[in-house]
Amino acid sequence: MSNEFLSVYDFLTIAEIPMFSLSCDYTLALGIFLDDFYESDSTDKALALRDEPTIGILDKVQYCKLAAAAHKLANDNNLPVPGWALKDKYTMPYPVYAFDSNDTDFHELLKDITPNEYKIRNLFLGSGVLKRV
Repeated sequence: MSNEFLSVYDFLTIAEIPMFSLSCDYTLALGIFLDDFYESDSTDKALALRDEPTIGILDKVQYCKLAAAAHKLANDNNLPVPGWALKDKYTMPYPVYAFDSNDTDFHELLKDITPNEYKIRNLFLGSGVLKRV
């Protein structure tokens, strides 16, 4: 992929998502990152998670989602969890639910099925949060 925001590693790292999202949508940037991550080897996976994203471009919820993603992807791939992802600033002060739902029954379901790496950040987004179709 040829883009001025890509690292020297030939794949999008989690740290580059904020800058990359300036040229496209955050969701698309995250999807490109996940595609690159899932197709890479374990050394590249560790590099892809290592560095903290650039602060100030995205909103707080998006940064918390990136920290949760880094934490979950590290755990799922037997990699060390990057220290930056464990910082308190990547926890929402209030619950955030998938689809900005106000349905309390749906909230309870999300609380049951959301991975712990998201729950500890007050993010309740469901079990398929990092799935690619």
